[in-house]
Amino acid sequence: MRTFAPKAHQPLAEKYTARGFPVMFLGMLVVLFLAGEACAQSVSGRFVTTFYSYQQYDTTNASKLSLRGFEAMQLNFGTGNYQLHTYLLATNDFITKLPNDPLLRAGNLYLEARNLGGIVNLKLGRQPIFQRVGVSSFDGLSANAKFLNDKIVLVAFGGSLPPLDESFKLNSSPKDNMLYGAQAYYSPFENFRVGGAYVDKTFKPESYWALRRDSLNAPTDTRLIYIDPSSAASQFVSGDLFYYTQKVSGYFRLDYDLNFAQFNRTEVTFRYSPLTSLAANVGYFHRDSRLPFNSIFSVFDHSGTDEYDLGLTYLFARNVNAYGSFSKIYYTGDNSTQLTIGTNIYLFSLNYSHNEGFAGNLNGVSAQFIYPFWDRKFVLIASASATNYKILQELTSTNRLYSGSLGLSFRPINLLSIDLQGQYLQNPVYRNDFRGYLRVNYYFFKNFNSY
Repeated sequence: MRTFAPKAHQPLAEKYTARGFPVMFLGMLVVLFLAGEACAQSVSGRFVTTFYSYQQYDTTNASKLSLRGFEAMQLNFGTGNYQLHTYLLATNDFITKLPNDPLLRAGNLYLEARNLGGIVNLKLGRQPIFQRVGVSSFDGLSANAKFLNDKIVLVAFGGSLPPLDESFKLNSSPKDNMLYGAQAYYSPFENFRVGGAYVDKTFKPESYWALRRDSLNAPTDTRLIYIDPSSAASQFVSGDLFYYTQKVSGYFRLDYDLNFAQFNRTEVTFRYSPLTSLAANVGYFHRDSRLPFNSIFSVFDHSGTDEYDLGLTYLFARNVNAYGSFSKIYYTGDNSTQLTIGTNIYLFSLNYSHNEGFAGNLNGVSAQFIYPFWDRKFVLIASASATNYKILQELTSTNRLYSGSLGLSFRPINLLSIDLQGQYLQNPVYRNDFRGYLRVNYYFFKNFNSY
């Protein structure tokens, strides 16, 4: 076997980006923030400490214990019109050593200026975007403006995608990893809204080294090849209509893939409530695979699904209701049926699910119980489920899956909560698997102008 090993080096630009970004970016935000206000008026946020233990299975008979630790910090610092928002997450495994551990992630890190000129809000930095055809985070600038007493809302955003691990640095190839787009909403009256959106996203997978056969495809002659994937692109436009009253509501959405020149998603839902205790809903969904235009997966044949839904909910009393839903999903040359019925009775809920057809056969029951006591400072939460599943209807063997959890939430004061939970799993892969979960939430707020 002939191998060609890569040289161990880091480009100067990448090294500068990785090391210099944390100081430069945070310093830039602080300078911009202080330029707008002489001093901060308030600081708020929360710290969340979480530990999660589980068995990691490599095969059905081999496992190793892991204890994952998460420390999240959310901080908002500033005045009513100028805010510095941060959300940092540190992770580490204290038993099993994993690649890149420990790791510090920057989910949010942006400066926000609100109500500029009484119209515009600006955000600069790493920020999330929740858009119908583009849910992601990016390092860049976004702006939104409202007109005619908030009847018209315009949003524009653009920047580079962060690294895959959301580490505290800029993307080393920003021109190959971009996201930008715009949204617009119009509400001519209170219960009606029409909107449209456009998103263009370019993403380049990370390069890597891999063993590949030579040009003659000889199985005994392989070499280490540097794989440098090309950028993948997606470009969508979307429109929707929304109408809501207590008795009737409806929603319509249509997504169009500009690169493939075809409709990608259609959604129509309608809800009717003739009585305050009775509500019925119907829906139709068409979904196609959302693939980047120039990715390797786009050359394969793929088709979408059509789904029809029907649901009913009846309220017997204030804390007692029953519900049911029926869905039919059509694939290419096959279909699947899904049925769900359940009830909520005060502190107890019970649910039954049945699936059959192309997606497999499933029968499952789940239950949950929630009991608060000692003036709601303690909340006991218990759940259990049992499921039989087989991939094909003609198969005689079924897989049995069981799970359960028992947890306790303790809130001694409004700003502090402690959650403790034990989990149990049993299925063909995880046999008698016990897991533990501990989370501590601490919220804080300080107004510097209050004496």
